[in-house]
Amino acid sequence: MTGVVILSVVVMVVFSAFIVVLVNRYRKKLTCMAGMMIAMTSAMMASTLLGTVLGTYTDDMLIPTVAAVVIGMLVGYFTGNPVSLMAAMDGMLAGIMGGMMGAMLGVMERLQSPILMMLFVGLVYVVIMLFLVRLIREEAGVQPERAATGNRQQGTLRVTRMMIRFVWVLLPIALIFLIVMGNRTDAGSGSGVSSLPVIANWTSQSTQQVDITVKTGGYAPDKIVVKAGAPVQLNFHKDYEGGCLSYLLIKDFSITRKLNTGTTAIELPPLKPGTYPFMCGMQMYGGQIVVEP
Repeated sequence: MTGVVILSVVVMVVFSAFIVVLVNRYRKKLTCMAGMMIAMTSAMMASTLLGTVLGTYTDDMLIPTVAAVVIGMLVGYFTGNPVSLMAAMDGMLAGIMGGMMGAMLGVMERLQSPILMMLFVGLVYVVIMLFLVRLIREEAGVQPERAATGNRQQGTLRVTRMMIRFVWVLLPIALIFLIVMGNRTDAGSGSGVSSLPVIANWTSQSTQQVDITVKTGGYAPDKIVVKAGAPVQLNFHKDYEGGCLSYLLIKDFSITRKLNTGTTAIELPPLKPGTYPFMCGMQMYGGQIVVEP
């Protein structure tokens, strides 16, 4: 995973720098609208890619969001500023948006298919950047056929066309691979937690008590059976920091509680027969409290 993260960051830096160079070269030929589009595209794609890989790698929302937003704003400013301040502002705002979305995507995907998602977002980034290069030259009025008068320029043009063709061939193959691997992952792996119901134990104070382990992939057990008419105490045991499972929601009782490292006890009043769901802060993982008569 570390190699994919490093490769993604290097690709993002190289393409972003290349776009800045192109914009500076043709800044006198680019309109304000074109500059806004270029800055927005480059900043949003860069911050989305960076936020996704950092969110997947760090399992944290703060650092990926801050880093992706800051880098996205810088990319947007330096890309749009040679054209106009309006283009720079548009790019900075797009960097903020892409950074937040990328970080959320990375954190949510890290427990499912993180490497495949990073590769997919990276592939989309490369495709968009190649089209953005063509857009800049088109808006600047540069004709590739006429501009390629020297051998070096002709070689660059051929390499660019080959890269575009290669990406168009690689994209369907990558999509098929992602679909197949996703189906295999769904079929071959679960949430990593127990799906068998666990009956609560009675304490000397006539309270029903259940121990629940908070894992990175859900709750174990995730189905609890208790009796109606008696108080319930849920003991959540968590041995790691961070993650969306750091917060617990039980909407039927308006409970929102942070689960710190160690044991957090949640006390519930006597319950009526029925099923009461509980879930993590991002509502990705959850379980059920089944109350029997």
